[in-house]
Amino acid sequence: MMGRRLEYEVKTSVRLNMSNPQHVKINDVIQNLDPKIFKSKNQFIIDAIQFYIDNYGKETFVIKKKEKERAEYIRSEDIDDIKEEVIEAATNEARKEVIKLLGGVISGMNVGQPVIMQAANSEAQELTEDVMDDADVAGLAMGWMSKGD
Repeated sequence: MMGRRLEYEVKTSVRLNMSNPQHVKINDVIQNLDPKIFKSKNQFIIDAIQFYIDNYGKETFVIKKKEKERAEYIRSEDIDDIKEEVIEAATNEARKEVIKLLGGVISGMNVGQPVIMQAANSEAQELTEDVMDDADVAGLAMGWMSKGD
């Protein structure tokens, strides 16, 4: 009859190479454990790993969850975070622009006037200039009149 495997158990195997002195040393200790101190090889390995983690810190050995998730794929939560950052940045910029415009209006200056409005105003001013005052237009008109003779 085969041993019953429980759902909450995870099995991990370790391969030891007997031509590697470090592996030979580990194997010697595991195979010759004093049963008065450690009743199972499994518990000895768990205690050794736990000691290592406690002394060096888990962060040293494991990939940070956020970095691991980001490296694998972009999640909908990441997209939502990006949306929030963009909206916040746009809101801050709009707020700054409104404050600048209100400050200009209060002081009676056109400091914060948008570029589009400035361009529209300059085009309107150009159209209101008298075409007859333009030297180029006057020169062309004179040339056409002299050709008609």
